[in-house]
Amino acid sequence: MLEPLTLTRIVTTVEALAAAVFADGAIVFRTAPDEALVLDAGQVHIDDPHAIIVQDTGWCGAWLDAGVAIAFLRAEAAWAPPPRRPAQAQGRVGNAPVKLWFEEDRVLFVVPHVVAQDFAERMVK
Repeated sequence: MLEPLTLTRIVTTVEALAAAVFADGAIVFRTAPDEALVLDAGQVHIDDPHAIIVQDTGWCGAWLDAGVAIAFLRAEAAWAPPPRRPAQAQGRVGNAPVKLWFEEDRVLFVVPHVVAQDFAERMVK
């Protein structure tokens, strides 16, 4: 269910990240004011010569139907999903740190590779 993902990790200034230009279709997870993880980054333009932009293969992910995803989150998370879509969220789901991307009809779950197997087992229960 969960497949390995390669994300692009970007660490830069708050201002440069706010002004960054990403490829169409890129999914940007803002993990801190000066840091982001990007799926399908394509060409990234960051106006910061000192920005760190590296490939990060330490992730796994899966798209779930929105109804299935919301039911799973209601059972496993102590927080409510964002009401508007598209939206990003991150938090603990079960015992795993999870980054989520919500679209109208589906939700992307992204977890660290080291917890992927345990998380996948929880998802199919």
